[in-house]
Amino acid sequence: MSLFYEDFGDGEPVVLVHGWPLSQRFWEAQVGSFVAAGHRVVSYDRRGFGRSSRPWSGYDHGTFTADLAAVVDALGLTGVTLVGFSTGCAEAVTYAAGSDRVDRLVLGSPAVYPDPIAHELMTACRWHRIPMLDDVLLRFFAVDGHSALDERTRLYLLGLAADASPQGTADSLAAWGSADPAADLSRVTVPTLIVQGEGDAFVPPRDGGARLERAIAGSALVTIPDAPHGAPLTHAEQWNRSLLEFLAG
Repeated sequence: MSLFYEDFGDGEPVVLVHGWPLSQRFWEAQVGSFVAAGHRVVSYDRRGFGRSSRPWSGYDHGTFTADLAAVVDALGLTGVTLVGFSTGCAEAVTYAAGSDRVDRLVLGSPAVYPDPIAHELMTACRWHRIPMLDDVLLRFFAVDGHSALDERTRLYLLGLAADASPQGTADSLAAWGSADPAADLSRVTVPTLIVQGEGDAFVPPRDGGARLERAIAGSALVTIPDAPHGAPLTHAEQWNRSLLEFLAG
């Protein structure tokens, strides 16, 4: 089992955890900005996605978290700012709750709580995976039914999602649908920033950012106006500025 990662820059480390069904390529708009601000930026592909190994099994929450720990340990990182996106926030929360290597936590468009949509998507994934992914990425980048992302970029991301392990794509949904984050959320003690698009059509803010703000003591919530679930891409300037201000503070 091998995990592909990229490691750029110097300074305090920022580790980026992408969400389902994409890869570390999702962070293209963040890496350069954070490196330019003086940070060491590590992004990796979760198992089954991108250029990481594609085993038949192991797409459960505990294994995803262990993979994150393996990347941090292998690179000897300390004082980490851990940044999760969407379902990638789940292992970010669990790891931050139990590791002394994390100093700050950022949760972008968090999909941490179990959602009935996960089971609906899992069924579609088994028989109509590509159309399902196409529909998901429409919702990822839509606000009030209108796309906030150009179609060429969306199709590029669809290609990345379609290339992922079919087994991993489906089993990752099962992990989301059976999540039980309450205990880990209560153990998060590091400064935490939650960033969500106001128009998130995939995980409504009341079920994502607002709910997490109540669950994590002392956390702060930033809502980006007119932004979708995929705000790190569509509203990269505002998203990056919020994170860099958090890091500077």
